[in-house]
Order: sequence, then structure tokens, then C-alpha cells
Amino acid sequence: MKTTILAALATSAVIVAPAAADDATDIQTVIDDLYAVISGPVGQERDFDSMREMFMEGASMGAVAAGPEGNGAGRVITLDDYIERSGPWLVENGFTERATRTEIDQWGEIAYARSAYEGVNGVTGEVFLIGVNFITLFKIEGDWKIASILWRTESEDWPVDAAFE
Repeated sequence: MKTTILAALATSAVIVAPAAADDATDIQTVIDDLYAVISGPVGQERDFDSMREMFMEGASMGAVAAGPEGNGAGRVITLDDYIERSGPWLVENGFTERATRTEIDQWGEIAYARSAYEGVNGVTGEVFLIGVNFITLFKIEGDWKIASILWRTESEDWPVDAAFE
């Protein structure tokens, strides 16, 4: 009896583990694709249709900062707002955003990622932004979709490493 139970548990562990590994890979792929879709040299149009496919309906984006008195300030926008406001700038100026560190927590069909980034100027090649994206994802009909992204640039009071403690 004990052998049968142990064999059943071992078999179920083998079946469950690949699904979790696939989810982790799929989540990381969505995050990598997010960075790739907004990145490119001066003059390169971004594939915003692909970007829309990465997001669930009603998804939100937002930037957060310390605010004028240190009490927090921010703005939440839609994906279409982001595309309208940032799309032309990305093409005119060139911009590459790359992850420098990403940690993903998953629970069922919900995932949360902290992803540190560097923003690189498309003309000079210099890093001019450093911060952290906080990304929430949902698994919908078998696909991981972005539900929200909030980001904050690094400051003296809030170094990137503090987001990972």
C-alpha cells in the first residue's frame, strides 16, 4: 500500500512539474517580448499590434514617482494611451529597454514579476533610465496576458535593489 501511494505521488510530481516549468518559461517570454516590442533604433516603427496581443482587455499602465513632497505621485493610463503618447517618441528618439534582473512569483493563474530595467538612448547608446517594472499577469484561456504594469525609476531613496529585498 505504501509503495502504491509513493508511486502515485512520484508520478503526479513528474506530471505537475513540467506544467509549472512551462508556465515560468511562458511568463518570462511575455516579459522579454514586452521589452522587445518597445525597443528599437531611431526611425523604427514599433509593432503595437503585437503589444496589444500581450495585454488583456482593460489592462493598465502607470508611472510612479516620489512626488513633490515625497508623498508619492503617479498616473495610470491605458495601453492605447501609452501607444499614443510614447509611440512617436520611441520612433523619433530610439530607445531600448532591457531587463537586468527579473523575479517571478506565480500562484495558479496569477503571476507577479519585479523586473529591473535599463533604458538606453537610441542615439548615444547611454543608459539614461534605471528602475523597476512591477508586472501582473493572468493566464487566460491558456495564455499569459499582462493585466498591469507600474514602473518607478530609481532614486537615491529607492535604489533598484530595494525592490528585491
